[in-house]
Amino acid sequence: MTNCTLLTWLSLVVLLPTVRLAVVKPKPITCAAVRNLYHTSRNGYFTLYDSISKPYLAFCDFQSDPGFAWTLIESLSTTNARTPKFSTGFYYNVPSSECTPNWSCYRLSKARMVALKNAPSSTHFRATCNFNSQSVKGLQNRRDYLRASFCAVNFFFAVKVNAACVTVDYINVRGHSCRKCSIPFWTSNIWHLHIDLPQAAASCGKFEVPNQVQSEDVFGAYWKVNPFFSCTATSASTTNWWIGGPYLK
Repeated sequence: MTNCTLLTWLSLVVLLPTVRLAVVKPKPITCAAVRNLYHTSRNGYFTLYDSISKPYLAFCDFQSDPGFAWTLIESLSTTNARTPKFSTGFYYNVPSSECTPNWSCYRLSKARMVALKNAPSSTHFRATCNFNSQSVKGLQNRRDYLRASFCAVNFFFAVKVNAACVTVDYINVRGHSCRKCSIPFWTSNIWHLHIDLPQAAASCGKFEVPNQVQSEDVFGAYWKVNPFFSCTATSASTTNWWIGGPYLK
């Protein structure tokens, strides 16, 4: 190699930019991904990322169901749940307090719910009453509780559904429960996703709950409320909806 060639080569080396390996930070989409990434088992607020990689704060429950992680998608007090704004199914985009999650008036945008539902780890949805965010152990019992698999439900984001029979994993209303039983669901532009108890007693698997009020709905669409159903015991009682699935152990 001549001196001229050597000098040219050295000049090119100096001019070439230094290549640095970029460290790609994981961007969890679901609470199950948070659990797998950080190996945390304590309930609380964590940063998730939506379909356009925009971060947002969400509440994660790792304690209530061993092996499952749940992401809160909506929490409404009885008062707020009965307003026209929130008397709509999950097809309709009515986000509330996304930047400041709370338990009385909170709902994720439809886009963020869809991203959660479409994540590989999201297999189920559930509804709970008066979830205590301060409890490190999550739910203390399964009274007034609903859980179902997305495999059994193709209408979670439907425009309208009337009395669609679904085999739920588990349902409990005022201590009356069943497993793997068929329950009718409703949703529309004026009905939040819910179960009509009189209709549930007469159709699908005929799930009967005594001491109903007239046209009693549970887990949403509270046109008529029963003070003995814990989600509607008081005006401040809350109904909480979640999307979740198993995490790696």
